[in-house]
Amino acid sequence: MSEVPSTDPLSQQSSAEPGTYLLNAYSRSQLNDVSVTQYRLNVDGGVSGDRTAFTASAAYSLDQEHGTPVSTAGTMRVLSATSLSHTVYVWGQRVEVVEEKKITLNPENPRERETLRDFVQSCLRRAVPDEKYDYKFINEIVRREPEFTSKKFAAHPKYELSIQITNSGTVLAHVESGYTLRSRMTLDELYTKSENPRGMKAAHDPERYSREGQGWLRGWSDLHYNDLIEDAGASIAEMHEGVADEEWRQKLIQENPRLLKIKYGSNIRNQAPHFLKLAPRIEQVKDEDYDFFQRFMSRRSMMPGEKFEYTKEFIENLSWLPVLELEFEPGPTNDGYDRIDIRGTRDRLIFQNSTPANNPSTGLRQSGVYQSPGQYRIGVLVPEAWDDIQQEFPGLITKGLAEIQAPGGVTKYEYELGDISNYTPIAHRLHDETEVVVAVVPDEGASEQFGIEDPHHEVKRTLMRQGVPTQMTTKSTVDELIKLGADIGNDKMLNILSAVVGKAGGTPWHIHNLPGETDAFMGLDVSHDQSSGKHTGASASVVLSDGTTYAAESTVGQSGEEFSAEHVQQFVRDLVFDFAMDQGTEINRLCIMRDGKVPEDIDAIQDGLRGVSAEIDIVGVRKSGQPRVAEYDGTHFQVAEKGIAFVSDKQGYAIVHGSGKPEIKDDNSVGTPQTYRITQHSGPTDIETLARQAYWLSEVHIGSPVRSPRLPIPIEYADKAAGYVSDEIVSPGTVIKGPAYI
Repeated sequence: MSEVPSTDPLSQQSSAEPGTYLLNAYSRSQLNDVSVTQYRLNVDGGVSGDRTAFTASAAYSLDQEHGTPVSTAGTMRVLSATSLSHTVYVWGQRVEVVEEKKITLNPENPRERETLRDFVQSCLRRAVPDEKYDYKFINEIVRREPEFTSKKFAAHPKYELSIQITNSGTVLAHVESGYTLRSRMTLDELYTKSENPRGMKAAHDPERYSREGQGWLRGWSDLHYNDLIEDAGASIAEMHEGVADEEWRQKLIQENPRLLKIKYGSNIRNQAPHFLKLAPRIEQVKDEDYDFFQRFMSRRSMMPGEKFEYTKEFIENLSWLPVLELEFEPGPTNDGYDRIDIRGTRDRLIFQNSTPANNPSTGLRQSGVYQSPGQYRIGVLVPEAWDDIQQEFPGLITKGLAEIQAPGGVTKYEYELGDISNYTPIAHRLHDETEVVVAVVPDEGASEQFGIEDPHHEVKRTLMRQGVPTQMTTKSTVDELIKLGADIGNDKMLNILSAVVGKAGGTPWHIHNLPGETDAFMGLDVSHDQSSGKHTGASASVVLSDGTTYAAESTVGQSGEEFSAEHVQQFVRDLVFDFAMDQGTEINRLCIMRDGKVPEDIDAIQDGLRGVSAEIDIVGVRKSGQPRVAEYDGTHFQVAEKGIAFVSDKQGYAIVHGSGKPEIKDDNSVGTPQTYRITQHSGPTDIETLARQAYWLSEVHIGSPVRSPRLPIPIEYADKAAGYVSDEIVSPGTVIKGPAYI
């Protein structure tokens, strides 16, 4: 077992100059004027199905057959960097290739650059050493040797590899490193016959069983390995022939062990425990091996130095890419990007008496809110059995609101924990002029322990139906605040107070002079059901350019990941122009921010915007798979300052480092902050300005002044509004004015 990658303070992690970097590896040479051959695909009898999908399958088969990178070049045509001669079979049909012409690929051309990227990814699949790593795809690579283990479990370094090519032809490799869990014991070693493993999730041991599969254990079976299973007409021993490791199969035939019942999908089957391991779900690891669980949790959030060492180890283990003649350096590098400092020395966040500040928590603590709700009432809702909270918590809220220059009238209300019917009438007990309620509820899971219904959802729903937004908090949080006598110096208290002011109609702070000419930003998102994976609705939120005015709306019945033009039209009408008219604001330029991939639905978005006279920017925001950012001091990598972006003007996108120091320090528990990418798809605003706007829009999340979210709030709030609809707190199509959903 290897040691943790070295972060010896006396050794240099990189030969790079001190500075702020994207943690990208890079190729030593560049891909310029790459000569390839275009081939036509000949298929006897033609292709009756999807010809585009057929072409992609053929390209993959030719790639595998010839051991060389092959990419599609339109329908029924492929490109290869080397000669193709072999026939392959695709979808049961014989495919021949016919050479058509020679082509030179240039990375400055977007389509040709994408082909080069396909070539590099194909070569990389062959460059990853099998003896060191398990993998099927380059975005899911696991080191065979574990980093740390216990008797039952092991943590293996894992890597997600993504490729980008700059306009100059440099290949950038982003290696996202982390840990994955694997079980070390089969269930015959883990459980005795007297133990009942019912309810645990198990998976086939890939070293002993060739078919993948997993399911939920239903306890021990009455059957044994050699017993005839009447429904199947054979024993498990017979059914394992050719599927299970033969040496193990013969061993079990001799031993004839008792079987386990396991539910695969909707079917309950029998399986030998010797071919099963616990699925390494984090909650199962916690139950089975708490010491290992604690170690894993403490190690999973890697700091920049550790992430770089894993990247370095992986890159140095890669083979040379012979077809493209590439070799990689671990980096880091900012090649292909211009670094910009967005926060700089200018304070754009404005608080009481127009006082500027560089981050929200400092501004609230030193100056107070930009605009108080005025005369307003706050209800503090506490279960009647929690006497200490009833006596102490309302006073803390009163004192805290005064400290941030937003004093309000605080009234205590009680409710009884128990059946859900106890919670529904709560709204009718409130004073008519109550603007917002701070509701204290049991901690997650506590309600089940005491045999009561969890009030969280019903309290939130019933109050919102009466137009009263809520700020929910848990008993353990409030107990902590009371014990400390918390004031605005306490982070949790400051978050609660800021949200109360915003939901009551005040403005905790706003952005002064947002860069660019945009008047409003609309975030678009698609929500989906976690259990079924089906998409359940589309949602949108709008924020005006000073970051102070919010509205959101969600629909249901959205099929697939794409927006319909009708939904976009509805959102633009309800959220942008009607809402702006109510605010007395004219919208001359609108920025649409789509969470995820825009190209798949850009036509629908543009169709929905037909007839809109305002200028439109359409921007995609990608959260996953983006390179991290770190500060290098000449010796080691550390967490970088937030408010930095790396702009690729030629390719129309930017990597935004929206969270970091001073809020996230080097000894934090979350590891290296994640970044996001914004891509300009259309519109008049340049990508650098869009990056600056996106960052500042992440600094006005009034529910979290202590630690700003890494995403711009139009995206954050669209997602939260979707949750309000899916949780049935508001009805689909309802325009939610104000930030009730945060």
